[in-house]
Amino acid sequence: MKSIFLPLHLAFAGIWLGCVITEALFERALLGKGRAQELILVTLHKRVDLFVEIPAFLGVLVTGAFMLAGAGANPLLAAKIVFGLLAIAVNVYCVWLVFRRATAAQADRWEEFARLDHLQHKFGAVVLLAIVAALGLGVYRFAGA
Repeated sequence: MKSIFLPLHLAFAGIWLGCVITEALFERALLGKGRAQELILVTLHKRVDLFVEIPAFLGVLVTGAFMLAGAGANPLLAAKIVFGLLAIAVNVYCVWLVFRRATAAQADRWEEFARLDHLQHKFGAVVLLAIVAALGLGVYRFAGA
């Protein structure tokens, strides 16, 4: 059973990481380029969150939970789980910020947009670092540690 879930887990994790990096790139490309581009940005970011990012991190959570039942307890696994759960929890908060930021932009509340944008980028960095840490621990474990 574990053999079924590991490739799925890794695929979801890769999609999630790729999504976070891609979102960072289109944030960099569109943010600060004018209100019209920022309205495109918030719409695009919401869609990517709904159709790619949320399903990806939910896939990581579900497949990880299935694999946990057959895993032996060890400190490396515990650390990987902590980083993975941190990334998921903070990503849920980021999705909420993305949706609030979009609402602010669409309502022409640009000061609120700027405040939410700042928060979303700070917490987005935490998501990225936690994903990389969890994946790094997984690679370390499979590399023979």
